[in-house]
Amino acid sequence: MKVLSLFSGIGAFERAIENKNIEHEIVNYCEKDRYASYAYSKLFRLSEAKNLWDVNWVDGTHFKDIYLVTYGFPCTDISLAGSCKGIIKGETKSGLLFEALRIIEEARPKVAIAENVRNLVSKMFISDFHNLINELDRLGYNSYWKILSGINYNSAHSRERVFIVSIRKDIDKGSFKFKEGNDNLVTLESITENFVDEKYYCKDNSYLKNFLNKINKRICKDKEPSKFGLMRVGTIKNPHMLQMNRRVFSELGASPTLVTGSDSIPKIIQCKVRKLTPLECWRLMGFSSEDYWLVRKALEEQFYNGKDCTDTQMYKMAGNSIVIQVAESIIESLKGILY
Repeated sequence: MKVLSLFSGIGAFERAIENKNIEHEIVNYCEKDRYASYAYSKLFRLSEAKNLWDVNWVDGTHFKDIYLVTYGFPCTDISLAGSCKGIIKGETKSGLLFEALRIIEEARPKVAIAENVRNLVSKMFISDFHNLINELDRLGYNSYWKILSGINYNSAHSRERVFIVSIRKDIDKGSFKFKEGNDNLVTLESITENFVDEKYYCKDNSYLKNFLNKINKRICKDKEPSKFGLMRVGTIKNPHMLQMNRRVFSELGASPTLVTGSDSIPKIIQCKVRKLTPLECWRLMGFSSEDYWLVRKALEEQFYNGKDCTDTQMYKMAGNSIVIQVAESIIESLKGILY
């Protein structure tokens, strides 16, 4: 299976394909950010000569034997966290979508997969979304789309994204379906580090005060369990628990007498506010710790003279990625079509 990756980032779909042990070849990738490009080359053992760099200059006629094109086009002008200027050809970053569509028209891959923020199908941009689906139809593709969240695909990340799978009409049998997610709750505990550097803990007192004020409004004022899962230190009303087990203790307080049985260990609330570490963010997207350290060390050597100065770029790359478990579910659904 030959793959052309546009707006590649750090290659979540490519990693998903590898994880599923599907024989494939990354013919080229296209990533403008030099840090992400270098990371991608290390993750997939490729020369950066494979990077096409600027999607505006990619000639799709050179890729007539491509099976799959992935194009998670920029969300900058669609996201609520961005400018919301929209998808405007030649004017906005999100307008680079039109270059991806041009390449798809020229290359005619069997399948093309797009990804973007949920806001793409909001009232604000629904006309742009319909225009995209109509354009893919004009190019000869049947498109299937759905909003998927990582939390329903064995990830601790509640990250909702719109995925559009477009299958060339001459090979589409109408059998494609997105895999159903599940309700298996995966918690943040599964990706957190055991020991975290103090630099990741919040030391801004004004921020902490504001944060705690907001949290305080969500804490149950009586002794009934809170729907938010937040309780004050004190007694919990629960008739099914022994009296001692209804107590929540502060780390700053004294411990009660320990008695036998795991259920009788004092519950301690430790409240320290910190941000996720870069490693935790990579894990949250489905990348392995090995992937993370491979890239981090490579960036340090290539761009920072071996110094540990890569946090900003590692955060950015994770934030721009796709939850790999979601990508895997889509790739699995394409069995019999792509491979």
